Amino acid sequence: MFGQYKNIKICGIAATAPKRVVNNLELVDQLESRRAKRQVSVTGINRRHVCQKGQAASDMACVAAERVFEHLGWRRDEIKALIFVTQSPDVQTPATAMIVQKRLQIGKDCIAFDVNLGCTGYVSGLQIISAILNNVHGKGLLLVGDGRYSGDDIKVTSTDALLFGDGASATALEYVEGEEGFCYSQYTDGSRHELITKSLEGEINMDGNAVLLFSLDEVSRSIVDIKKHFSISEEAIDYYVLHQAQKIILNGMANECNFDVSKMLISYDEFGNTSTATVPLTICRNAELLRKKDKVSLLMSGFGVGLAWSNVYLTLDTKGILPLELSDFCYGEIE
Repeated sequence: MFGQYKNIKICGIAATAPKRVVNNLELVDQLESRRAKRQVSVTGINRRHVCQKGQAASDMACVAAERVFEHLGWRRDEIKALIFVTQSPDVQTPATAMIVQKRLQIGKDCIAFDVNLGCTGYVSGLQIISAILNNVHGKGLLLVGDGRYSGDDIKVTSTDALLFGDGASATALEYVEGEEGFCYSQYTDGSRHELITKSLEGEINMDGNAVLLFSLDEVSRSIVDIKKHFSISEEAIDYYVLHQAQKIILNGMANECNFDVSKMLISYDEFGNTSTATVPLTICRNAELLRKKDKVSLLMSGFGVGLAWSNVYLTLDTKGILPLELSDFCYGEIE
């Protein structure tokens, strides 16, 4: 499925990760596996940032949102849509977006809800909030993030656990007549949902080989297809921002899509796979590089849980890209 959203401007992006750092090489002995140390090398995920005690995805998202508000000088009562894309809600009900609405002191003239998406969360979230803003006009806030305190002692029981870090972001969007907006492609195959699952008890199961083949085949093909469908030349793309699954997948996709890895922004080496937040977190992690130009054209790709995969091509004003911030802040008990 291909589409375009006109009259949408991305005004600002901020991202937050916890200060708490986990070194994967220090954990591999827990697994009692000779393959574990090699996997760290293959995935490229040397370190990860994980939540402190009591810290949740919503806390990190609020920190990022406050930075965006301060940078743009927006009033809270201007926000007409607040969407939080997460697999780590504060409570079962109500939507964490409503809790965040209170924390950020956003007015009542606003729609607020959660979206349960994983690795496609950001690129799909851009499409969802843009559809709303094209109807109601005004300003919107897209929050994405995952992470929840997992204990004082970091323990791992499988190599899959070495992949995931915590993080969140906030993106401010506005309906502006005549703005270029962005183009996108979107796909879902629920018949293969069992390839990546997380139980209600928090147990993660993933068929790594199948996910690798899916990424190199269908996701890579979709990137080639969106470029062809919208006549996007390689020269028109400054950087690729792919879901930070792991090194072997991203390098393989670059090869399949025939673009140089030097055009691919990364954050997995320091932050791991931060699920819904990987794309905006990677953008903010590379803010200094991106801000060498006034505007940058990015091809973003999210893929994974579902199975779902989605791509967005857009141009950003780099003044709105804020450097990644580390924070231990949390609101404490859930309200």
